[in-house]
Amino acid sequence: MRYIAALGALAGTALLSTTALAADLYEPAPVYEPVVAPVLNYFEGGYIGLHGGWGWGESDASYVEDIDCPSPGGFLGTFPCPASLDPDGAFVGVQIGWNFVFGGGFMLGIEGDYSAASLTDTQEVGTGIFATEVNMEVDQMATILARAGWVWGRWMPYIAGGWGWAHADRSTYNVLAAGFGGGNFSDSQWHEGWVAAIGSEFAINEHWTLKGEYRYFDGGSQTYNNIIPVDVDLTIQTVRFGVNYNF
Repeated sequence: MRYIAALGALAGTALLSTTALAADLYEPAPVYEPVVAPVLNYFEGGYIGLHGGWGWGESDASYVEDIDCPSPGGFLGTFPCPASLDPDGAFVGVQIGWNFVFGGGFMLGIEGDYSAASLTDTQEVGTGIFATEVNMEVDQMATILARAGWVWGRWMPYIAGGWGWAHADRSTYNVLAAGFGGGNFSDSQWHEGWVAAIGSEFAINEHWTLKGEYRYFDGGSQTYNNIIPVDVDLTIQTVRFGVNYNF
């Protein structure tokens, strides 16, 4: 009897152990929520930066008064038509702006910039006592632009449009006038007009971005009072590269 009782106790213990093991085996595994890293928006907010590049322009000139040119000819030389110059050269400057990035990556922003420039050209017109050297230099440029773009991770292509200004100096040196103690005539004007641009930015990290951009500026017409007053229509194209710090 004692053996039978011992076997019964052993069987009961084994049954309880098996039941407990089965309960452990069929207990549902804990559910872990995946950890999602926050998506960095590299372009949202304000920024300030530096830029530099190359510009080339066209300045079509015409006399304010109705003057036939070139005339006259002969041994005294030829009276010149006004010089239409194509200044080109380098520029450097600063920019500041703010971007608003909406759902899906659509970006709207505003940017202002200023550049110190040296876009120059020289031409000699006329012959003899009418020979005149004409110089033009664009030494300052500034714009205010509205921008629209699309953010794809670290890239942001965009287009822009707005208003711009360019300061130019136009000077002349005339052989005939120099004979009377003069000869150097200079005048400066601010051109202003519309600007269109296309570009792209790349985020190095959450604070620093690189940018490249092409711009077209139509500066309209201004009158320069040199030896004879001339109307000058100015357009400028630029390619620029820059770096921004986003804060």
